[in-house]
Amino acid sequence: MLSSDQIKIERIVKNSASSFYWGMKSLSKEKKRAMFSIYAFCRIVDDIADNFGHPEKKNKKLDEWVKKINILFSKKNHKTSILRELKISVNNFNLDKKDFISIIEGMKMDVKENIKFPSQNKLKKYCERVAVAVGYLSIKIFGIDEKLGRKYAYNLGMAFQLTNIVRDFSEDLKLGRCYISDEKLKKYRIKKDIELLQENSKIQNVLQDILQEAKFFFDESDKLSKKIDKKKIIASEVMKHFYKKIHKKMFGKHLNLEKKVKLGLFDKFSIFFHFMSR
Repeated sequence: MLSSDQIKIERIVKNSASSFYWGMKSLSKEKKRAMFSIYAFCRIVDDIADNFGHPEKKNKKLDEWVKKINILFSKKNHKTSILRELKISVNNFNLDKKDFISIIEGMKMDVKENIKFPSQNKLKKYCERVAVAVGYLSIKIFGIDEKLGRKYAYNLGMAFQLTNIVRDFSEDLKLGRCYISDEKLKKYRIKKDIELLQENSKIQNVLQDILQEAKFFFDESDKLSKKIDKKKIIASEVMKHFYKKIHKKMFGKHLNLEKKVKLGLFDKFSIFFHFMSR
C-alpha cells in the first residue's frame, strides 16, 4: 500500500509525464518510487523556471531549493512529501548532491539569462545540467556500472534534450527563449530576432542540424546499451524509444512549427510491450 507521500508524488508524475511514466512502469517498486521522486523534483523546479513571473522571484524560489537540497543531505527532518521521498531515494541509492544542484543550476540559466542564442559551449552546459544530470541520478537507481553508465546517461541526456529543443521550438519562442546556438544562426546567416525567427525558411535547416546531432547521441547510446545488462536499462530504453519515435517524426521532414509532435497511445503501447515481452 502506498503512503500518502507516495500518492502525492505519483500524482505529480501521472499528471505531467507520459513518456517518463511509461518508462518507469517496468521497474521494481523501490526503484520506481525513487525515480518518481526524482521526476517530481525535476518537475517542480522546471515549473518554477517556466511559469510566468518576475525573474527575481523565480531565482529566490530556486535558491530556496538549493537550501532544501543541502538540508536533504543533512540529518534534519523534512517537512514536505517531496523531501521525505527524496531522502529515502538518496539513502537507498547513494545519490549525489551535486547532480541535484546541477539540475537547479540549469533552471537558473533559464531564469537568469532567459536563454537566447547561446554559444555551443553554453548550450552543452545547459543540456548537461537539465538532462544529463538526471541521467546520472537514474543510473545509480538502475544499478548500472558507474563508468559505463555515465557514458550511457550522457549520450541519452544529450539526445533527449536536443530532440526537445526542436520539438519545443515554437513554445520556447513564446517564452522569449531560443536554444539555437549563435554559431548555427551564423552558419545559415539568420538574424537573431525571436519575433521573425519562425518565419525564416532557413530555420528548417537549423532544426534538422540539431536533429542530426541528436541522432549521433542516440546512435552512441545504442552502442553503449549493448554492453549493459538489458534488465537494468529496460526503463531508460523504453523512454529512449519513445524519444527516437518522436525524433523520427521530425528528422528529414519539413516541420510544421505550429504543431508539436506527440506520440499516440498506440505508439506508446507498442514500444512498451515490445520491451516487456523480450
